[in-house]
Amino acid sequence: MIENEPGSLGQGVAYQYAYVATLTLSGAAFYLYVIHYFPPEIVGSVALLLAILQLFPLFFSLGLSYGWQHFTSYELGAGNLGKVNALLKTALRLSTWISIASDAALLLLAPYLSSLFFHSQSYIQAVYYLALDIPGSIFISFLNSIMLGLQRFKLSGMIGILYVLAVYISSIVALNITHSVDAIPEGWAIGYTLGAVLYFIEITRFLPHGKAEKYPMKQVFSYSIPLYVTGMLSYGAGYIDRLTVAYLKDLTSIGIYNLAILIASGIGILSLPIGSVIFSKFSEFYARNDNEMIKEGVRMSANASSILYVPAALGMAAISTPVISLLASSRYTQDALPLSIILFVNAFLVVGGPLSNALQGTRKTYIFILSTSAALLSNISLSILLIPHFDLVGAAIGYSSTSIVSVAIIYYFARAYGVINIDWKSISKIWSSAAVMFAVVYLVATLTSERLLFVPLYVLIGIAVYLLMLRLTSAVTDRDREVLSSLFPDNFWVTRVILRLI
Repeated sequence: MIENEPGSLGQGVAYQYAYVATLTLSGAAFYLYVIHYFPPEIVGSVALLLAILQLFPLFFSLGLSYGWQHFTSYELGAGNLGKVNALLKTALRLSTWISIASDAALLLLAPYLSSLFFHSQSYIQAVYYLALDIPGSIFISFLNSIMLGLQRFKLSGMIGILYVLAVYISSIVALNITHSVDAIPEGWAIGYTLGAVLYFIEITRFLPHGKAEKYPMKQVFSYSIPLYVTGMLSYGAGYIDRLTVAYLKDLTSIGIYNLAILIASGIGILSLPIGSVIFSKFSEFYARNDNEMIKEGVRMSANASSILYVPAALGMAAISTPVISLLASSRYTQDALPLSIILFVNAFLVVGGPLSNALQGTRKTYIFILSTSAALLSNISLSILLIPHFDLVGAAIGYSSTSIVSVAIIYYFARAYGVINIDWKSISKIWSSAAVMFAVVYLVATLTSERLLFVPLYVLIGIAVYLLMLRLTSAVTDRDREVLSSLFPDNFWVTRVILRLI
């Protein structure tokens, strides 16, 4: 067997949180830097470059990142180390060929992409430079999935932090030197290349020794292709509102609207790392045919995600206007209502993440084609219908509908396959606590005219009220305290203090 990395699972989760936090906060800092020093048109062009950079690796990856992580953990749980070795070597070969194909397609399509979304050929050079970023992005996606599958959560997080910092620091430096949008993808390339090299070096160090068997890739593709189709549909479902804004409006509108999406995505760092870790565990439990542990994992991760995400989303919605003014400027405050809509919907549906992880971990991947197809149709219909009349609010409704439709379908199938185990009593208490916190913070913010200088005060009041309400409602059980404690290192004193308070 491959031994888990030294230290508790909590250390691994903590580093995954640090990685996602670094990814989100660095991306936000970069975006805010562009907002403060460049006009909204340039801000919009950066948002579109990011969208293209995400699209090409996604399109050519065939969904294999999910397959690498699932089957690595599955074979690890079954004790088949030779097959783990074979998986890695296959992943390296496919990473190379997929990178070549993806870059070739980008170079061919760059003129059309520039005309369609940028409404100008002046950005074509910046699109061409994305060819420097795509190979590193693909290698990082594949190799990090292998590392997560090996359950090297801490090391995965450490490398993630390093390469993300390199991505954004190098792009800011390049932008300062050249004052050209073309420098942004050039700077990104430094970080992505560094990350790919580090993941490759570390995975080969921890790879089990022994003869590499020929792995039956048919089952990997059978597992991954539905998730690949899902990924493409999810991209459309998640971006169609932004692309519709770009097509029907202008780069200024997309630059402003993208800030709302950025903030909403930033709150997601409170639940995303739990999903990355629990997916590997579900795959391991599936190899052991331990359905009870899968159901218990759903319960624990749903409670943990709700405790962390729901208050953050509602608290941000309560002070959305001053926060947006603080991060950007007053001309971006039209994002306040769209942001609040997205945050409330995401908070209601946070339990969908653990259910998705459980279905993926037990190879029910075809379900996601149905859920994301419906989500895409919903976003397309509502975006085309609402954006011309309601602008960014219409875009937010279209964007939020994707989560509603998708989670509803996932919930139905999770019940059908017997992997659902939601503690509604605890979650209702969490929601009651967060709702009281929202009301108090919103009232205080309104009475103080939502002053920027008072934002730290609003946050402190929100935390105090939420923790008090959790204690009064007994929302956190002894079992939940154990789970929350396991998500952080043993020497993380802040966790111990908070758990005693609630």
